[in-house]
This record gives sequence, structure tokens and C-alpha cells, in this order.
Amino acid sequence: MEQGERKEPKGPSSREIPLPSSDLLAGLIAGAGLSVPPGAEELLLSHTREVLRWNRSIRLTAITAPEEVAVKHILDSLLLLRFSPFPGRILDFGSGAGYPGIPLAVALPGSRVVLLESSGKKCAFLSHALRKLSLGNADVVNARLERRSLPSIGPFEHIVTRATLPQEKIVPLLLPYLAPGGRFLLMQGPGEGKGKQEKPEGKDSSLQGAPQERAVRIELPLAMGSRVIREIPSPVRGIEDPECPESQRTRKQPE
Repeated sequence: MEQGERKEPKGPSSREIPLPSSDLLAGLIAGAGLSVPPGAEELLLSHTREVLRWNRSIRLTAITAPEEVAVKHILDSLLLLRFSPFPGRILDFGSGAGYPGIPLAVALPGSRVVLLESSGKKCAFLSHALRKLSLGNADVVNARLERRSLPSIGPFEHIVTRATLPQEKIVPLLLPYLAPGGRFLLMQGPGEGKGKQEKPEGKDSSLQGAPQERAVRIELPLAMGSRVIREIPSPVRGIEDPECPESQRTRKQPE
């Protein structure tokens, strides 16, 4: 084994890990009005298998029951497809077990996805998962974002994240990485963002102080709760924020 290479966990064999059925997953995706490329369900389940296998050695998720995994991890990630199209690059901040970044990379083979994670162990898993799925349109970056030391990885047209930090903290932190005309897609539980108005799926709501923002609440199937997705467009300053490192700012190219 080469120096620095991590051993894969010895957990149970793939056959011993209970997974959602492909029929269940296909039904959930169709029931949500979504479509994915041929063979996507197989890749999504393969990713889930690896998540649950590695979960025996490193903590990736507390959700392990097959139906819950199908709804609260896979389908939940794919709900972002309702905000299509996704031209340009996508950043999955705090990727963890790869949700929602890996399902997006599977469902959007023409996209470019960066999985940003601060934990070295979780990055080892993410790199393993990308190799296992042969996903060539995703990359793993092991880094921690801090104002005093921002890695040179941007800009991105779309920044997505699932319940990592409150909106008032995450937007200023990630703003230097948002391209002009880009957007945040913040995936929150129903109790988050209290005080901000939200309306059922299909009805946009203007958020206080930013009329272009919208919050969409989506009821999850099988009575598994709801999800709020907040779409926040790039402000005028965007990536040219003076606090952004020089290497991250957009520059006018000479004619």
C-alpha cells in the first residue's frame, strides 16, 4: 500500500447491507416529477451502499433504514433538480457523505461538481465513492473555509449545502466563491430560517429585504417531513467583493 493511502473499512459485505430497492427509488423519483439519465438509479444505490458500508467505521450518517435513506438522502438531494438548469460549476459545501453533491453529479452528467469537506476521513470516503462510481465530473477538495485563508477553488455558478450553517452565517462566508449571476441553494429543515416566510411548493415567496429570493417548502413522501430550499441570487457585488482574495476576483481579459 502506498504511503498516505487509507485502508477501506472492513465492514460487512455489500450483500449484507440493506438497501432501498431500485423499484422504490424509481417510484420516488417519478412521483416527485423528476427524471434522471438511464442507469442513474444504479449509481445512486451504489453510492448509498458505500455510504452505509463505510458508516460502520466512520460516522457518515445517522440515517440507515432503507426507506429513510431513499427519501431523506437520495430523493432529498435530487429535489434540487426542480431548480434546473445548472449551467456552470456547482459547489457542494460541507459534502459529508456526498449529499447532495454526488446525486447531482449523477443526475447532471454535463455539470462540474466540487465536493468541499473539511474532514480528512470523509474526503477519503468521497474520493473512494467517485472512483467506485467512475464519476469523472466531480472532484473532492479537503479544506476549511475561513476569511483569513480562502482556498482558490472558485468561482461557482451554484453553491449548494444541506443544513450546515445558518443562512446569516453561510452566505457571507461563501459569497467570495459565488460567480456574478450565480445563486445559493440552501437546503434547510422545516424549523430553520424561522421568521422568514415560505410557501408550499410551486409558490414563490419574497424574503424580507431581498425580493428576488424565494423559499420553497416541499413535503417529502412516506410522511417523512418536509424540506425548505432557499434560492438566493448573487448580489451585485458577487465575486468582486473587495474582501475576496485577489486570485478569486474576475478580471477583464485584454482584447
